[in-house]
Amino acid sequence: MKRLTLSLVLALLICPMSRALAVSESGVLFLRISPDARSTGMGETAVAIVDGAMATAWNPGALGYADHKELTFTYFKWLPELADDLYYLYFSYVQPVKGLGTIGISVPYLSLGEQTRTNEIGDELGNFSSFDVAVVLSYGTKIANVLAVGSNVKIIRSNLSNVGAGAEVGKGIATTFAVDAGAMYRIHRRLTLAGVVQNLGPKVTYIDADQADPLPRNLKVGFALKALDGKYNRLTIASDFNKSLVTKQTVSSLSESVWNVGGEYWYANFIALRTGAIADMAGKINSNGKRAMTLTPTFGGGLQWRTYRFDFSYMTGGSNAVLQNITKFSITAGF
Repeated sequence: MKRLTLSLVLALLICPMSRALAVSESGVLFLRISPDARSTGMGETAVAIVDGAMATAWNPGALGYADHKELTFTYFKWLPELADDLYYLYFSYVQPVKGLGTIGISVPYLSLGEQTRTNEIGDELGNFSSFDVAVVLSYGTKIANVLAVGSNVKIIRSNLSNVGAGAEVGKGIATTFAVDAGAMYRIHRRLTLAGVVQNLGPKVTYIDADQADPLPRNLKVGFALKALDGKYNRLTIASDFNKSLVTKQTVSSLSESVWNVGGEYWYANFIALRTGAIADMAGKINSNGKRAMTLTPTFGGGLQWRTYRFDFSYMTGGSNAVLQNITKFSITAGF
């Protein structure tokens, strides 16, 4: 089962957040992958800046401000330095309903590639494919001119293997559900505050309930500031703070948090330039056994024509070699 073991290891590495101890104790970590090129280009900041169809992924509270139908799609190779058959897809659609609010549906999908199953002595027993997928239903509404709230309900399917490992009876397949709750507060026309609690729900159980994994629960708060807001020049600075809600400690430690910061410049609502950084406070372990911060720079840009937008981003990896050379592409259309 050595190839199956590789698959499971990859599952624990699929998210930048998983470098922190508390998050690596979780299952279905694909729920924490940044699903779009715009936010990734800004250092994976989005909780207070997101709008439209991507609100289903980052903060359903932002759906309360949606004023038109929107569709978005993202595709990218995931962890290309580890394997060449891992890829991620994300689809989202939102639609305002007069007098009710905004509803949405989204589907994140992560392919973990094809694996070869072997027995204890190395004989090949055939191939199988592994993947994680979720269907997310979203709703958001304004409860005041400056405040909007929203929530997600997720049905999650994790398909690691259609058989157990060794003498295990059962399949490496699990189904569970989760909910998110978020809010966005526009304290000033130039300043927005926001927060969301993500992935609250029962544990993920594959074969043995005693070895079930918690969902990657997370608290995300942040702000977005419009430093420039002119007709031809717009500059937004944003920052997110992430704290895992999965931990063996009685009191959570800030040393396991992740900070995100980024900026976005638009010229004439036509071309965008973005940059940012991800600072994981416990991203790696030094030779002395102590945890140290990893810093991951990101870059990106976008082109817009009428209600259509194309975004791209590039993650260099920085001090984290696992995240080298990840390029994302997103297409968004408004109606």
